[in-house]
Amino acid sequence: MLLYFNDIYNNNLFLGGGFIQPKDSFNLLITFQGHKDYSAGEEIVGIEEIELALSSYEPFLYIKESEYPNVVLVELSMEPEEAVIILKEAPTTVVSKVIPIDMVVSTRKDIILEKILKIAREKMNSGDSFVVRCDLRGRKYIKSKEELIRAISDELIQNLNAYPDKEKPKWVVQVEVVGDDTGISILEPDFILKKT
Repeated sequence: MLLYFNDIYNNNLFLGGGFIQPKDSFNLLITFQGHKDYSAGEEIVGIEEIELALSSYEPFLYIKESEYPNVVLVELSMEPEEAVIILKEAPTTVVSKVIPIDMVVSTRKDIILEKILKIAREKMNSGDSFVVRCDLRGRKYIKSKEELIRAISDELIQNLNAYPDKEKPKWVVQVEVVGDDTGISILEPDFILKKT
């Protein structure tokens, strides 16, 4: 079953005495080649390429355009790392970057730091090397990606005795800010797909 929605989350949920805006749910973030400020049809072609590549492997494929040009959010039932392997072999023309997402959180620095540390404790060992990478789309909540990268690095150094290594890290700590929502992942470098 293939679903494609442009904007699905417009309803408020009443929880705990207040209204909470639901977050987007996705476990794959894909960017397309093209200008960052506008789309010249890359999204249409890119979405078709994703559908063709994944639909025979994935019974549930949910593709959502973000409010940012050439960025789509994908929800799948399969492991997102498997989708990366499939897309790596697929003959795509506009897919630029594919990132598996471990968790989606609200775009707040304290929440991002807390959840990254939680994931890091599950995946990383003391003394592991890492690099932090961040794509910042919208500056409503996070003003500086450099400041966020520094804060995440400090947390990992202090709490896990990990060390930064930009050249050959064991882990990539990927932070994808997409407006109100942020996808975070801690991945081995081979599980991030960059096509040229």
